[in-house]
Amino acid sequence: MTDSSAATTGDGRVIDAHVHMNPFWRLDDDALALLREHGHGFEKKVDLARHPEKFVSYLDEQGIERAAIINYVTPILGYTHDVNEWAASFRDAAPDRVLAFGGFDPNEADDPDAVLDRAIDDLDLDGIKIHPPHQNVQANDYLDEPGYRGLDGLRSLYERCAAADIPVMVHTGTSIFPGARSRLADPMPLDDVAVDFPDLDIVMAHGGRPMYTDEAWFLLRRHDNVYFDVSSIPPSNLPEHFPRLEAVADQTLFGSDWPGPMVPDIGENVAEVRSLDLPDEAIDRILYGTAAELFGLE
Repeated sequence: MTDSSAATTGDGRVIDAHVHMNPFWRLDDDALALLREHGHGFEKKVDLARHPEKFVSYLDEQGIERAAIINYVTPILGYTHDVNEWAASFRDAAPDRVLAFGGFDPNEADDPDAVLDRAIDDLDLDGIKIHPPHQNVQANDYLDEPGYRGLDGLRSLYERCAAADIPVMVHTGTSIFPGARSRLADPMPLDDVAVDFPDLDIVMAHGGRPMYTDEAWFLLRRHDNVYFDVSSIPPSNLPEHFPRLEAVADQTLFGSDWPGPMVPDIGENVAEVRSLDLPDEAIDRILYGTAAELFGLE
């Protein structure tokens, strides 16, 4: 966790901590059809994923200084650990504008340590994401039977990311994709992870929306090493889910979830966040300062 004696504000700058620039052409047919149906202008977004320079131009249009591209391993959609290579190469094409999250699935890694060596040491990814509803795991499964490679792999993931000072992002909240198990979207297993790995920065993607936001709030208030991003929560709904959002501004990351299904352009999301009834300092923390500290940009 980054130590800061004073709040970092962005003076209007924005970091989007949750953007889905992915190799969409690797999706299975059903997932691709769903995105085509619900993602307005989907082919344009595929084009941006093939051309990092066009994605940077889009960030310029939207007023975004940096974006974290969120890639992960998901057997139900078709992404494998090879997505880490793609994410790193996309980031490396614009390293001053793009941060890269790769993925890790303990059940799909024959040699978890080798996968983590590649992701953390060789590719120098900026974070690793796990997706319990898509991977059929709980974030605290390492507490169970020893010797099962998946459980040992989770422990290795947390230890390695803590040592490298990079965050682990965990999907919390529902998923619209067929095969996703939303009972695994409850963030409460992260209570164990936060206790057992106090030096690990943990990001709850989507803040448990819509049914687990109370649990997410509890974890934010209990653990200094737990953060959340507001991606896929319409900003106008944030006061309903997190009525004391100002109190956790130092643990809150702006994220758009763009170009997910039915998600508006990033700039529209930013404008809605700026319109919230919050102090300017809290708005700047959410849009920029928290992410700048978490990723070591300040």
